[in-house]
Amino acid sequence: MKRQLARLTALLTRKWLTGLLLVPMVAMALPDDRQQPININSDSADIDNRKGVSVYRGDVVMTQGTTRITGDTITIYTSDREVTKVIARGDKTRAYYEELQPAGQGTVQAWGNTIRYDVNSDQIELINNAQLSQKGDTFKGEKIHYNVTLQTVNAKGTPSQGESGRVQMVIQPRQEKAASNKP
Repeated sequence: MKRQLARLTALLTRKWLTGLLLVPMVAMALPDDRQQPININSDSADIDNRKGVSVYRGDVVMTQGTTRITGDTITIYTSDREVTKVIARGDKTRAYYEELQPAGQGTVQAWGNTIRYDVNSDQIELINNAQLSQKGDTFKGEKIHYNVTLQTVNAKGTPSQGESGRVQMVIQPRQEKAASNKP
């Protein structure tokens, strides 16, 4: 009886875990992030609709679909009620950017004292104490340019700071090759 109960528990656990693995696929099937409403939480907001500039201060959290941007200050630039640029700054902690990528590419996470996101060109610039991570691959440097559409990275260090000012990268091996190399 104990053996049958153990087998049943194992079978149910496997089915439950398999179901959990399918949840991220459903999340990626959502409409594009840009079609979702923008939600902003902050301690204060200064909005100038004529200039198309909104400044949010105090532990700001901005979300749109799977995109999340945080910072001590976030400035949003708009044209005809469309967001064209977002600048997040971190004073106490680094500003942060996160977005779920399509087709199982994982989540892009980015940090920097300043994050500039040009929405029209899909370019993210991480400035000072910059870091970008996706699927275990990590890039660190003084300045990182990331093209969201092409998923390209251009990282620059500060060589005058010696070894600590150089660009640092950690690139994970492909999972298929790592699994096939096991005895």
